Amino acid sequence: MSADRVPSAGSRLALRAEEYIPVKAAMAVRRRLRRSCDVPVKAARIVNDYVFRLYFPANRMPLHQRFRCAPLILLVEYLVYKVDAVSEGAKRVDLDVVRDHDEDYLTLHKYKAKFEKILRRMHAYNWSVAHQMEMAEEYVRLENKVTSNRLVAHAEVIRLAELRPSDVRLLHGMTFALRRRPCDEDLLNLLWPVEVLADIGNDLAHYPDDLANGQFNTYAMFVELYGAGAPERIRAEIARYEGMFLAELKKFPRVRQADLKALCARRYRRLTAAIPEPLPQTGYMSVQKEQP
Repeated sequence: MSADRVPSAGSRLALRAEEYIPVKAAMAVRRRLRRSCDVPVKAARIVNDYVFRLYFPANRMPLHQRFRCAPLILLVEYLVYKVDAVSEGAKRVDLDVVRDHDEDYLTLHKYKAKFEKILRRMHAYNWSVAHQMEMAEEYVRLENKVTSNRLVAHAEVIRLAELRPSDVRLLHGMTFALRRRPCDEDLLNLLWPVEVLADIGNDLAHYPDDLANGQFNTYAMFVELYGAGAPERIRAEIARYEGMFLAELKKFPRVRQADLKALCARRYRRLTAAIPEPLPQTGYMSVQKEQP
């Protein structure tokens, strides 16, 4: 056979396949690297938005305490995403129904026990942290129930919005444990509606993307429930939580009220200022309205 013979069509396909396989492998590696980088980036953003910009200043923590607490808080928020991975993998399963034999449910509880052990070793555990771990588990169960049963009611959507900030509330509780101080219950109560408002505002900002990706979104669920009336209904909820915040604010000394009000408003006011118009949601999560 001549050395300069032109390869057959089959040979050319084989050569192209050999060239393509490393490209596919490289693309897969890049995707894995991107996903692995997403977690610390998201964790850092949450810590910056809530811990550095809200919890540290609200507690009037000096600089040296902030630097001492920050690395451990960032580590814990990173670990929280491991629980999210379990939750994402079990969204089509009602964990309350299969709790005795489902692998995801057992994994969740094993991880929770390990997580608590880590927090205790770090001296970052107290009653507030313990409570938020329970609330986070309630959130996972309720979200899985809604997404697996495809049945939703207004009260469940609101409860999910209230429970979802449990991870950042856990970080706030840690700041007291790490400083060996009792939790400031007045401050925790003040920030509770602020955290809900910020979470609703985040869903308003990400509404089109969450809709396109089939992700749970509080506002999208309101559109499922109320259609064109969703903007008015979500405004009413925003006003209700803001009223709760202002009522708690009155419990603080007047000299602190202005600073706390401005600090908290920065966390949610811009996010909740504009309500997007409802978009077509045919087939979104395939949910059904639960009859009252």
